[in-house]
Amino acid sequence: MRRGGSTVGQSGHAVAPVVRAPASPADLLADLDTQLMLQVRRGDREAAGQLIRRNYERVSRYIGRVVRDARAVEDLTQEVFASVLSHAAGYEPTARFTTWVYRVATNTALKFVQSRYERSRDRSGESRLADTADRVDTPDARLTVDELKTRVQRAIGELPPNQRAAAILFECEGLSYEQIAGVLSVSEDGVRALLQRARATLREQLSDLLE
Repeated sequence: MRRGGSTVGQSGHAVAPVVRAPASPADLLADLDTQLMLQVRRGDREAAGQLIRRNYERVSRYIGRVVRDARAVEDLTQEVFASVLSHAAGYEPTARFTTWVYRVATNTALKFVQSRYERSRDRSGESRLADTADRVDTPDARLTVDELKTRVQRAIGELPPNQRAAAILFECEGLSYEQIAGVLSVSEDGVRALLQRARATLREQLSDLLE
């Protein structure tokens, strides 16, 4: 389990986090997805197909976690890769391709979330997104593993969009602070602040499970 940037070992003690060195130009050029994207930039359609196949499931899963709307995931995922291909001519390998595609996916997903939020406010005068909390009938009610996962997923889904994206990228996708900073276009300190606020909100929303 990851906690505050550290990994908790089987003994329950925090283990120092793995520090990833920034990707060097040589590392970037050795990255297969980056190589494929450079081929796409040169107009290689076969490379484009391979790149999409390698990353489609990952991007689709991430978007699903951010938008929490199964009906929208397929269209949004296709929108992400359409954007990737349409901007291929201007691609420069200043970061790993995965960082770049997560950035495109995040922008696409958050735009969808924001538009849904605004539509819900227009219809009801208040956000429907804040009214989806799962409730336990009694304080000592026992939750199954699936119910617990649902509670946590819903709580994450109610976080402000940037906090939600940061939490999912860190906890679910395993990205480093440096990578998340590149995806969200913020500093690493900004990533830490987003994660701290997200954890504080989740502790409050899930307080009945922590007692």
